[in-house]
Amino acid sequence: MRRGPDSDDLLSSGPGGPASPVRLFVRRSDAAQLQAFAQGVGLARAPTGSKIDPPTTPAEGELMPLAEHFRLLRRLADASDDETFHLSRRPLAPGTTDFVVDVLADAADLEDAMKRAARAYNALHGGYYNKVERRRDRLAYVIDDRRFPYAPGTDPGLACAVMEGVLIFLHAMLSLAAGDALTDRLVCVRTRRTNRTAPDGLLAFWTAPVRCGAPVYALEYAREAAGMPARRRRTGPINAAAVYDLIDEMIAWRERSVPRQDLRARVVETLAAGVDEQSAAARRLGVSVATLRRRLAESGTTFRRLRSEVLAQKAARMLDQGRAVSDVAEALGFADARSFSRAFKAWRGVTPAAYAARGGGHAGRS
Repeated sequence: MRRGPDSDDLLSSGPGGPASPVRLFVRRSDAAQLQAFAQGVGLARAPTGSKIDPPTTPAEGELMPLAEHFRLLRRLADASDDETFHLSRRPLAPGTTDFVVDVLADAADLEDAMKRAARAYNALHGGYYNKVERRRDRLAYVIDDRRFPYAPGTDPGLACAVMEGVLIFLHAMLSLAAGDALTDRLVCVRTRRTNRTAPDGLLAFWTAPVRCGAPVYALEYAREAAGMPARRRRTGPINAAAVYDLIDEMIAWRERSVPRQDLRARVVETLAAGVDEQSAAARRLGVSVATLRRRLAESGTTFRRLRSEVLAQKAARMLDQGRAVSDVAEALGFADARSFSRAFKAWRGVTPAAYAARGGGHAGRS
């Protein structure tokens, strides 16, 4: 059974194998209600056995590895009398998820499995929140939670985190039904979250593009995947526990697939996204500040140097567009146009006004 884009066996680094560095995180505060519920049933505990750099700031101590997040969900599902963890006004009895997974067992193909899952969840939740759509070149599983009966007081951010976790669970469940991880057949993931923040392990889990600000949640697969026959030979039980096992393997595969030498490029991407504080960038990348400094030094650079390079590129681009020096200074977070001009001259060897004039832009009045 394929587990990832390159048909890697995710069990190759299972128990006794080499541990993967933790690179995918979620904020503990993003799942505050789940944490409170876990403490209520005596299940909350610190992650163990994870290869994580020790926190250097209180904020870094708020991070939870994505794998531990799903292990907590698994323990909650095993111990709870409500598989929605009291996040819905319509509780689900223990064993509900096993029932849904079992419904998929007799599916003819992937599209049939998706439709069976949608019908089962709609019946259980008492509404038409799930549907399967054939689009021009895609087969989409769509979840519209805008009228879902969330429990009173459910934070919108928590609702996003819950639904993004549901997408991961659904992807793993369909992978079990198809006998293929489906990762290389996933074209796009859609979330109602307005934008990505650091850390974003629930979205960084995906190798396919993630579209934020969508009206609904969706997994969009290549349309030709619709006819993939469901697996007929059973090598083990197909139940909720098997889905959680596969999620654990998928997270491990994803964390191994992030090249160590790619850190410099990932820092540049993080800076370009507007995360320009070193501690915040380290949290987003899943490392401590000390580790970030060390690994950048090993590659011959520093965070400050990369930040200057990114700022210089942004500044030049804005000036090329005809933005005024004072506007660019404000947009980039400088105290005033004078301090920006000094920095720009250090980067480019000329003042921003001279750069704009030479390039035909309009420097404006600062």
